[in-house]
Amino acid sequence: MYNEIKFTAEGDPSKWESTCLPIGNGYMGATFCGGITQERVVLNEKTLWIGGPSPNRPDYDGGNRKGAYKSVRKVQELLAAGNYDEALALLPDLTCETGDGFGAYQCLCEAVFDFPDVDKSNVTEYERSLSLDSAEYNNIFKHNGIRYFRSAFASYPARVICIHFACDEDNSISFKLSLDKVQQGCTVKADGNRIDYYGALADNGLRYHAAFCVRNSGGTAICSDGCITVSNSDDVEILITAATDYCDRFPDYRTGIDPVVTVNDVLEKCIGRNDLFEEHYNDYTSLYNRVSLKLGRTGEFINDTGKLLEEYRNGSSEAAAQLEPLYFQYGRYLLISSSREGSLPANLQGVWNESNMPPWCCDYHINVNLQMNYWGAFNTNLAETAKPLVRFLDSLRAPGRITAKEYYNIASDDEHPENGWIAHTQSTPFGWTSPGWDFYWGWSTAAVAWLMLNIADFYDYTRDVEYMMNEIYPIMRESARFYTQWLIWDGKQQRLVSSPTYSPEHGPVTIGNTYEQSLIAEFYERFLMLSRDFYDETDDGLRDKVEEQLKQLKPFTVSKTGLLKEWYEEDEPDFDRSKIQKNHRHISHLMSLYPGSLINKRTPELMQAATATMNDRGDESTGWARAYKVNLWARTGDGERAYKLLHGLLTDCTYPNLWDFHPPFQIDG
Repeated sequence: MYNEIKFTAEGDPSKWESTCLPIGNGYMGATFCGGITQERVVLNEKTLWIGGPSPNRPDYDGGNRKGAYKSVRKVQELLAAGNYDEALALLPDLTCETGDGFGAYQCLCEAVFDFPDVDKSNVTEYERSLSLDSAEYNNIFKHNGIRYFRSAFASYPARVICIHFACDEDNSISFKLSLDKVQQGCTVKADGNRIDYYGALADNGLRYHAAFCVRNSGGTAICSDGCITVSNSDDVEILITAATDYCDRFPDYRTGIDPVVTVNDVLEKCIGRNDLFEEHYNDYTSLYNRVSLKLGRTGEFINDTGKLLEEYRNGSSEAAAQLEPLYFQYGRYLLISSSREGSLPANLQGVWNESNMPPWCCDYHINVNLQMNYWGAFNTNLAETAKPLVRFLDSLRAPGRITAKEYYNIASDDEHPENGWIAHTQSTPFGWTSPGWDFYWGWSTAAVAWLMLNIADFYDYTRDVEYMMNEIYPIMRESARFYTQWLIWDGKQQRLVSSPTYSPEHGPVTIGNTYEQSLIAEFYERFLMLSRDFYDETDDGLRDKVEEQLKQLKPFTVSKTGLLKEWYEEDEPDFDRSKIQKNHRHISHLMSLYPGSLINKRTPELMQAATATMNDRGDESTGWARAYKVNLWARTGDGERAYKLLHGLLTDCTYPNLWDFHPPFQIDG
């Protein structure tokens, strides 16, 4: 079977992000390292977040600074007048009021399975694998002549994770199930065949409940001290489900329903393991089987993914023919497993997280990462997986209107209830739409314009008129209303500009950088195209405004050295170059080469400048940035260069379990 990730040795829980194998159903995630005498299963429930509204934060509003638009206008004036240092001195007034309440994605817990009767020194024929064809984890080995089978899958229809232990000799399965790395102040109770783990997060009072239901055939299952000990069983199923009382409704973000009700309802509906798997398999393959990929002749199958990567690094064409389609399908697998309708969208690590303080809080970064998560949703025929993104963006509109009012003086009221919304670099399930606590990474006015390209793709690929009209177009229309009120005329540049602007995590603060100008132009192009079909009387001349402003954006300029400028002012003698890095990972001024389309073969001067820019920036970078550059070079038509970058991505920026790393692990790559 080529579409599987496989190892012939145990993984190391201390090297979780490089050795674990993941399963997920959108709502929950689980990872396995294949421990022989002890398996530690890291479990996640995607809505388990600290931050947001809380009794300790009764006035939580996503960090918005009251009246910040006054400072924004002052910065605009100072930049236009050339008073750069004075403008920079005001930038702290353009950040969030407080970072308190931003929060972080939490690890639910670890389910620990101890197998006291297994002696590792007597284990042979060990293997652990993840089948992409069936979305099932398997761990098989022999111990003292008995073959043991450990497997798991995450069912989206049933909303459970099912773990299964079996062997080829009766009365030979014994283990203790306990929980570790549980949340502070929780309760863990074992009774009958079930462990219940529940509580409320100390930070925000978010209630959570998880249940572990053990179904054993033969032998005994005894509860004590929050654990279940199974002895001398023939076959065991463990059903795991979890829920919180989170909902994506501003401003309280709570369902008002005790999550134990959801958990009990899920478990009461659970059927037997075989029927559960059939239901799971049919659901998963209805998405996954839409696309297959074969590249050349694979020759002899390399049975260990670690060895496969090693052979690939050594230039084996047979390894390439096996690894590259596997990597392609793994990306599809991860998206299916981490983003299903009804769940939150995939975050920086999809749905998988072992820490309560994960990198970048495991949040929703919208200056590249969230957008990249969904690049493969449409062109690999997985449009349904993007519905969580659409719903998430819709949930940001209400808090985003507060941010639009406080930072941009664009207010919604009873007469104009949807007059404009905005979000910046980082967001959370609790409607964090204000800039971050540092302008130099937190400010990103064009991030929403970029996200509009993602959701416009949904309609372009599906032609689902009803979904577009009811779910997507209202989001895009309100975004267009925001930008038409935000842009200002710059007399020196002789164009409409966004100001102030900051190219993601790179360079100086300027007026009308290429990142923002081009993304707004791309969004305007898409909006005009789609609004022909969905425009109505409530749009109040919006289409005409967008059309007129598009002509005045003039997003691209070429430098004296033939490069596409990242900043309009960069040829000027007093331009601040102190924050510029030649090989910076973000290459944000090429948005219109990919994922946009304003730079193309019909704009040869811009294409030439973009190509020169990529050569100047170089190929070396982080994992996600190399993945982005693969797409950029593909758009130029240079397949050899695109392939070189793909090869470098797999060789230099890929863990043995095929997760991409920055480092650390980031799923968007």
